[in-house]
Amino acid sequence: MAITNFQVATTTGSAAFTASADTAVTVIYITNKTDGDGTVDVHVVPNGASVSDNHLVYSQLTIKARDTYIIDTEKMILENGARIFISSPDSAAQFNATISTIGL
Repeated sequence: MAITNFQVATTTGSAAFTASADTAVTVIYITNKTDGDGTVDVHVVPNGASVSDNHLVYSQLTIKARDTYIIDTEKMILENGARIFISSPDSAAQFNATISTIGL
């Protein structure tokens, strides 16, 4: 099992996680570090594809102030090279993401 930590940015410029082999994502924690509510977008992008609305799995997900949203109901299986992008269009909010994965 591996843990990846990511400081969420306002753009999808860099991936929060890139699979280096076939990988199962067991849980994603997204923490709002500010005193105000904020929103995030989460994209899961197949190997060789670009970030687009076709890969959007959470759109404008609201996370309350000083709270953590946990994505753990369904496990995601990523192929080698697939990526997860997490961005916050709200420039006033600050989020951290922690992604737990296990190789297959």
